Amino acid sequence: MFSTRPRKPRSRRSGRDATGQAAVELALVLPLLTIFAVVVVQFSVVARDQLALWQLARETTRDVALATDPFAEAERRRSGDTTISLADGAVTVVVKRRTRLTLAGFDFLGRTVTLSARVSMALEPPVAFPANVVGEQFPAREP
Repeated sequence: MFSTRPRKPRSRRSGRDATGQAAVELALVLPLLTIFAVVVVQFSVVARDQLALWQLARETTRDVALATDPFAEAERRRSGDTTISLADGAVTVVVKRRTRLTLAGFDFLGRTVTLSARVSMALEPPVAFPANVVGEQFPAREP
């Protein structure tokens, strides 16, 4: 009838309440995690677009700088969002693009970001190689 062991106080919570608690915590935290994931994805998309823009500007600058007629090449490559200037023996390309910010594919933010890339490079003089070049001999000469 009587025991010398101390009795455990009875808890009002049973084992089933723990699963309910986890579900409530998940319901509270899940919207925050979703918003964080969408922001990270949007930032990654904008960063990818910026890197692609820099690559386009580098390729355009290199093509104009190495062309035999850089003025004709610059005129051919100019567009509404690409500005090419040739001055002081250098070519400078500025490319601008507008990117829309979306949230999980929905465009309800209504925001745009203007990305730009600017690259400069020295104009390379045309170099002619003789037709009889062999081995490691590359005597460059002006045409």
